[in-house]
Amino acid sequence: MDLISRRVFSFATALAVLPTLAWHAAAVGAETSYPERQVRLIVPFSAGGASDIMGRLLAQKLSERWKAQVYVENRPGAGGNIGMDVVAKSAPDGYNIVLMNNAAASNEALNPNLPFDVTTDFIPVRLVASTPMILAAHPSVQASNIDELTAALKAAPDKYTYGSCGAGGPQNFATELYKYLAKVDIVHAPYRGCSQAASDLLGGQIQLATLSSAVALPHVQAGKMKAIATTISQRMPAAPDIPTFRESSVPELKDYEFDIWYGVMVPTGTPQAIVDKLGAAIDAILDQPDVKKSMAGAGIDELRGSGEALAKLLAADIEKSAVVVKYSGMTVQ
Repeated sequence: MDLISRRVFSFATALAVLPTLAWHAAAVGAETSYPERQVRLIVPFSAGGASDIMGRLLAQKLSERWKAQVYVENRPGAGGNIGMDVVAKSAPDGYNIVLMNNAAASNEALNPNLPFDVTTDFIPVRLVASTPMILAAHPSVQASNIDELTAALKAAPDKYTYGSCGAGGPQNFATELYKYLAKVDIVHAPYRGCSQAASDLLGGQIQLATLSSAVALPHVQAGKMKAIATTISQRMPAAPDIPTFRESSVPELKDYEFDIWYGVMVPTGTPQAIVDKLGAAIDAILDQPDVKKSMAGAGIDELRGSGEALAKLLAADIEKSAVVVKYSGMTVQ
């Protein structure tokens, strides 16, 4: 190769390397300077629920750690789909974060025409927590456990109405799974958040509601709601007197389990350096004793995992939810 050829080859090689060097410099810059302004953390549910409690705790601790404001924006509606869609269509720059839960999985299974794809339009960052759900009743309901409630529902089909925190959400799916397995009928009344469902249950407008434990427990402990059962496989440490669905004598419920898990995601296209920095910050926050104490006090359990773990759990719950949709006959409301 002559001198001119060698120089042309070297110049071409340099041009080919430039994009990689530019990307590396941008990634390093993003990692060191992020965040430079306010960060929006969207909670796709109303204020007052477990998602909101966890979102505000994360926002407060991220603000303290980064010395930059991270604020919560509640965008409820359509079982979480409105807030998720906002984030999916936001700039992938690290300034738009969502604290989602497995309503995203049930919505994906329930509605094939969503304006976003939860498996491709988001980058999973961290799995952060979970909460049991409680099937609660107004004190006027005579039943005090699943056996008694199942008998009452079979004796009077469609007499009872249950509220959920949103159509297509985990509370909705948990109750529909119970209905399908136990072969009972309850009219569904979807709300735009757990706090609204709880309010109507307290007021007697509905007889039953499946709520996150963080919302239901204070009312149960105050005697304003009756806890029928928890949805997890073992009794809650915070409320060991409340039985599980599995403890009933209804054979079809022996393997019943349905909880709510929470994860942090960002729009696809967000630089990996920012994803890594956000993930590391969340890890450090969840290690803090005061954060653990706040979560426990709110009835929120620690369920930690990497972005990969969150993606696997999401995929598994989409498959599980698809089974509930197929066999319960649920439709988009």
